[in-house]
This record gives sequence, C-alpha cells and structure tokens, in this order.
Amino acid sequence: MKTIPHWIALNYIFFAIAMFGLASPGLCQSKFIKDLKKTAEEAAKRTMDRKVEEKTSQATEDAVDMILDAPNIFRSKRGQIKDTEEGTDNELSPENKTSGSSGAVTVAGQFIPDGQVMYKDQFERDALGDFPSKWETNSGGEVVTVDGFKALRTSGTGYYIPNLPKSLPDNYAVEFDLFTYNLDYKTTTPLRFAIHLVSQPTISKAKKGAKIEMPLWYKGASNYFLVESYGTTSKLNNKIPYDYTDKLNDLIHVTLVKNGKRVRLFLDEIKVVDIPTLITDDIGHYIQFYVRSVDLQKDLVVAFANLQITEEGEDLRSKLLKKEGFSTTAILFHTASDQILSSSFEFLNELGTILREDGSIKIQIIGHTDSDGDQNSNQILSENRARAVAAYLSENFGVEMDRLMTLGKGESEPLNENSNANEKAANRRVEFKTF
Repeated sequence: MKTIPHWIALNYIFFAIAMFGLASPGLCQSKFIKDLKKTAEEAAKRTMDRKVEEKTSQATEDAVDMILDAPNIFRSKRGQIKDTEEGTDNELSPENKTSGSSGAVTVAGQFIPDGQVMYKDQFERDALGDFPSKWETNSGGEVVTVDGFKALRTSGTGYYIPNLPKSLPDNYAVEFDLFTYNLDYKTTTPLRFAIHLVSQPTISKAKKGAKIEMPLWYKGASNYFLVESYGTTSKLNNKIPYDYTDKLNDLIHVTLVKNGKRVRLFLDEIKVVDIPTLITDDIGHYIQFYVRSVDLQKDLVVAFANLQITEEGEDLRSKLLKKEGFSTTAILFHTASDQILSSSFEFLNELGTILREDGSIKIQIIGHTDSDGDQNSNQILSENRARAVAAYLSENFGVEMDRLMTLGKGESEPLNENSNANEKAANRRVEFKTF
C-alpha cells in the first residue's frame, strides 16, 4: 500500500477540524484542535521514522550485497577460531624440537625449515582482483584475501609458477598455505592440486619431472597422494594412502622438502609422503603448482599464499645413505669416558628416528679419538664409545642390535696433526657407514 505523505495527512486533518468547527460552534474547539494537532504531529513523526528506517535498511542491504559480491574476501575455520582465541601459542614446545645439521626436525617426524630464505612472496604490492606480478600462468587467477592476508586464487586448469631469481639447489624447502573452500563431492570429482618438480621454468607440462598430486574431493577420494615421475629414466607411479578429507574446505600449511633425490611432504607439519628416490635426471630445480577443474561458476576456491623457499642443508638420512658414509663431532662424551653427554641427544634422537622409520638401514658405528693418552687406552675407549652409541639407539628407539655394527679405531686415523685443541676436537669423532 502506498504511504500518504505526512503533509497531505496534516491537510486532511486540519480540513476535518475546520468542518467540524462550522458544524458544532458550541463545542470547546481549542481543546479539540489541540488534541488533533498532537495526533497529527505524532503521525508525522511515525512517518518520518519509517522513512529513516527504510533508508537505513536499504543502506545496510547495499553494504551486505557489496560484501557478498566481492570475490576476494574469505574466512577459514582457523581464522574464525582465531577471533575467539586470541593469543593462542602454536609454537612447538622446546622438548619436541631439535636443530641438527639438516634443519629443525623433531622426533615426531615434523619439519620446520630454518635455512636461508631464497624466495618469498606474500603479494603485498599486488592489487586485489589482479594476477600477481611475480607469477606466470597458462590459466587464470586473481589476488584475493583469506583471513586478512593475500592469496592467489586459481581458476580453470593450468600451471602457476613463481618467477624465481635463480634455479633451486639440491636441498631446499618450499612452504605455503593452501586454502580450499566450497568443495563438494558431487561437483568436484575432477578437482586436483599438484606440485611439480621440473628442470626448467615452464608454464606448461614439462617433458620430464616429478609430482605429488592431491585429489580435492571433499567426501570422495581425498585419502591418498599420487606420486609420479615422468620422462625420467627411473619412472615411479604410486598412491600413498593418507586421508586428509577433514583438512579440506579450510587452510592447510604445506611443506615440501627436497634433499637430493629424496622428497618429503608435510601437511600442517605432519609427514605424509617420504620418497627416497623421487628426484632423478637432474630435475627439481624449479617448481610448478598445478590445478585441474577449478570451476568459478560453482564458487570453488583453490588458493595458495605465504610462499617461502629456503635453502636447507643435506639431511641426515641422505648423509647416512652415501656410500662413503659420514662422520660427526655432534656426539660428545665425558673426558676419557664412554658416557654420552646430554648435548648429544639431539643428534642421536634424529638418527634414531630415521633408523626406526626405515628398518632396512643397517649402520656401522666407528669410534675415533685424539692422540692424547696411551694408544691402547684410546683404542679401547673408541670401541666402548661406539658401543655406547649403539646401546642408546637400541634402548631408546628399539633398533635391533643386528642392524648395528660397532668398531673402534682409536687414534689410528687422524684428520690432522693433533697439534692444538681444535684439531684434537675434530679427531674425537664418530663415523657412520651403511652395510
């Protein structure tokens, strides 16, 4: 029903007053007119209030529509929780951390990159809605926001590559946040996300490379990773079982670690893939991100953000598997004793974890001493120290003793002339070889 303007309503009322006064001149018109005037003012006020309310409601609806129509404002479940749980400390506790020569690797199989940063991109200078300036693609995409930070939202089917300043070394870590939203099994069965390790920076499929692929079926087949090498002399094609369904439609922190031929993948710092020889034929010096069937008309979101690449040291497992083995001074003992110092546990725990996870590795533990003291005493001391290391690995990590061979060489194989404290410290070492 159309509302009558308040000034017309007032005219009708005053006209009625005038007519009533002519018909009934004996009545007390002043009080009557006063009451009617008050009623008219109240009616006018209600009309104005209704107009203000209608305009306010319309402005609110327009603002809501503007927010809903913006394609670059997303919230993860974690972002919503963070609003109500400010100050939550997600740092790993000190007792769960180690920091050996291969980066910070915890005994639980987690990995925290700590090497030198080679590349980092958080899209700070890229405008929302634009494709980021430091990236290339053969598909489409735009910068959006997720939980207040910028992300690259992908679309269609294609490859996305960061413009790296140089090729990647043999040992590095790639970490980023992967955000998926509105995934549904009935509409996303072809949906995929993959990381390709290739030899050249190309925005199409490389002739040779290796990949780890994740099917993004929210309630379907998101229970494995496809690991594949292609165009290389040693080909690999296998499914690694791991159900990550509950991580979809949310934010996932992804870390890929390459150490020579070995590649590991971590979701939220939990290791889910570990392939010792995925990288061959000099591939892996560049990375590609690949998506398939990201249909924007279905409001699907596959985006990644906070990309960082760090150069890491050679991991302990790679060192261990080398034909010539390796030696370390990270295992320390009390003077003239085979009692292991607690500062050595960090390294030994990392080594023990590797041996526990891979039952096929058998190692020879060789003790060495400096030239101080009696030669026979040093020989016995080196043998006892090697046995002490084996006992630690067996008692704390369940490594069978038939996988551990011990040997002592005393002072017979010095690395230098034992002429000063530093040289003597270098000779007091423990050597590891596989057999």
